[in-house]
Amino acid sequence: MKLAKAFYSPSELGELIDLSSDTFLNYIKANKIFAIKLSERTYRIPQRAAARFLGETVPISRITKRAHGGQAAAAKLRRRMGAEERATVTR
Repeated sequence: MKLAKAFYSPSELGELIDLSSDTFLNYIKANKIFAIKLSERTYRIPQRAAARFLGETVPISRITKRAHGGQAAAAKLRRRMGAEERATVTR
């Protein structure tokens, strides 16, 4: 099943898989599905959370991908920090 919208209401997802919106509200309160709370009984479920709930494969988020540099940048930063510490000790 292809999810086209960025966010879904509990009732919209319920219609897709034949569950009531109250069941989805219970799932949200039990932390079985992630949702954003807009008001007391208004929630929106992001597309990634809905896909994960429905058992679809979810591509890796661009936020979790490795940033430029990786281990080389970390080593350079450690060397730079070590040089700064040595410079403050010798003064």
